Amino acid sequence: MDSGDLVELLADRRGFHAVLHPPTVDTVPPGAALIDAVAFTIVPPDERSYTWVLDELRQFMVLETIEPRRGMFGFRYSARIGDSAGVIAWGGESQRGRVYVSLMGKGCSMVNDWPGLAGWLEQHRATLKRADAAYDDFDGQMVSIAWAEAQYRGDGFNAGGRKPAHQTIGDWLDGDLSVKGRTLGIGNRASGKYCRIYEKGKQLGDPTSAWSRVEVEWRDQDRHIPYDILTRPGHYLAGAYPCLAFLNIEQSKIRTISKGAQIAFERAIENARQHCGKLVNLALDVFQGDYAEVVQRLIRPGYPGRVDPFSYHVSRSPSMLDSSLVGVA
Repeated sequence: MDSGDLVELLADRRGFHAVLHPPTVDTVPPGAALIDAVAFTIVPPDERSYTWVLDELRQFMVLETIEPRRGMFGFRYSARIGDSAGVIAWGGESQRGRVYVSLMGKGCSMVNDWPGLAGWLEQHRATLKRADAAYDDFDGQMVSIAWAEAQYRGDGFNAGGRKPAHQTIGDWLDGDLSVKGRTLGIGNRASGKYCRIYEKGKQLGDPTSAWSRVEVEWRDQDRHIPYDILTRPGHYLAGAYPCLAFLNIEQSKIRTISKGAQIAFERAIENARQHCGKLVNLALDVFQGDYAEVVQRLIRPGYPGRVDPFSYHVSRSPSMLDSSLVGVA
């Protein structure tokens, strides 16, 4: 198989078909990657429904508000988990009692017990529909767009013997002078395995940042996604392509969140200065230098959209946004 995955032939009423299993590199630390997205389906016991799933998930993560939405993905009903942390969907005769849960980056950062979650999923025979594993290089020394391009032109991504397809996104014509960031996509999402290498710091708004990220997304199209990918993401990310076998640095969820939140905050401050700085200056004149009055007139609830992906952690530790206190590295 061109994917480089391990192949298992299974028989059913339709005949034989191939099921792919992602390979691992077990010499790499299991924590050399972070889970950045996960989706699964599960059938609650005793004809229970989505409320049972939500109650169970509270063992492993923080669940904030649940906001009802319209149906999606063939399910009759759905709800948003928290503020863009994820979704849950249920209902519909064709679904045969299944409940679907998807957690994206913010939701995954709120999981505090990945081994517990993986064990619970296995206990109830849930089906993993998607899992993303990511590795951050804050200094761009090992992972970068230039490195990814060189690996692609060589054999670094030739996991199964044939060079996979690729896509480029962002201001590639600017080359190393890019300020908004570039993304190199490897493979085809329709095949169930897709790799992205992108300039994460620039994406968040720092035009000088060297922070680069590589992440691999697995979906369950004729593919088995094992439960322990949630507890050993480094093993699976390193095994995804030959060029990733070098991974050896343990990843820190808090460091990644702090770094991203700091960049987003500084960018939001700069935008506010450009758009409202003169108004603040005028308001200080009007209120005779009374800073408290100016703040009271301008403040409004909530956080800027740019900072929202990190809002759960920021609300509990606002000082993480002060780079002079916690550092920018």
